[in-house]
Amino acid sequence: MGCRLLIAEDEKYLREKVTKNIDWASHDYIVFEAGDGEEALAILQTESIDILVTDMRMPRMDGLELIEKAKEIKKDLRVIVISGHAEFELAQASIRLGVEDYLLKPFRSERLLEVVETARGKLREAEQSRANEFARQLFEDKVCDVFSWLANPSFFIKQSSVLTHNRLGEVLKSGTINDLNHEIESLHQTLDRMRSDRENVYVLLNNVVISALTAVKEVGFEFENGIDLMIKHLPSAFDGNFEDLKKWVRNFLFDINGLIRGKQQEGIERLVSEMKKYVDQNYRTGVTLNTLAARFNVSSSYLSKLFCEHVGENFSDYVNNLKSQKAKELLKTTDKRVYEIADYLGFNDAYYFSSWFKRTVGVSPTEYKNSLSLPM
Repeated sequence: MGCRLLIAEDEKYLREKVTKNIDWASHDYIVFEAGDGEEALAILQTESIDILVTDMRMPRMDGLELIEKAKEIKKDLRVIVISGHAEFELAQASIRLGVEDYLLKPFRSERLLEVVETARGKLREAEQSRANEFARQLFEDKVCDVFSWLANPSFFIKQSSVLTHNRLGEVLKSGTINDLNHEIESLHQTLDRMRSDRENVYVLLNNVVISALTAVKEVGFEFENGIDLMIKHLPSAFDGNFEDLKKWVRNFLFDINGLIRGKQQEGIERLVSEMKKYVDQNYRTGVTLNTLAARFNVSSSYLSKLFCEHVGENFSDYVNNLKSQKAKELLKTTDKRVYEIADYLGFNDAYYFSSWFKRTVGVSPTEYKNSLSLPM
């Protein structure tokens, strides 16, 4: 998997220039495009983006707000700002948010590639630094017999910066099952090529362990949670039986992925529950998908997707059902006039409410109330 680059630019000609004038694929980049800040934020919430290139002036959400929210999603996201001379001060203000660099319009496509490549280099340095730090912690605090197959601590620390499969952690956190299967198959093929080179086998296994346990830590678990899964499938010895070793790699990584997915699902279910509770309490005040998105600090497109997947209906249908049920309840149990019920439910006028009620329920409010008094 290549470095994942998101370009957020509302000017179509400029967006096409930076995406098409550079052969990003040949430089091992996967490119995503967004026409405004909200679209970019939705992509950031569903894709594991490494580098964000964003204009400062965009409709619906400007670059500064996008950067702030993007950094909340992924702290180590690398950001490059595009701005015109009129937004120069705004671009400078973005530096406090950890922006890598900014480009003034107009700029050459080759210059953008240079800046992006520099950002990717820093990203790799940070990954290697985290790997080394983890290795030190592991052998200072977590040493036990089960790690004997990883050779000695100094070897582990020395080799841990060579992250042959440095995308594994991202796949474990946000990739699909197909992505994970592909990564495991790649690992298996590499192990097959290394059958006669035990030292390189150690290096590869170091990479697998570091990537997996770092991913576990980044989503909120302790290292021990991952180590437990590592021990669970660990053969008593790796004495040349590479089929056992390959089986361990597969079982360990699938269990790690399951642990992470469970955590993510728990977070989504909690968000959906809080969201529904808020709507249930505030549906009469004109709550919209946008106001809900602002309250929970996620994009409206993401919330719309959550409603469909976890509630079983879209947001507007859910709110309409709440209002229609309450309207029927008030018509049935009170003497309120139609205009009073319309006002209570947040409608601007009784005529629109009556039209909406008939479209939703099938009969007018008056017809519905009259049908309740008919003899059975």
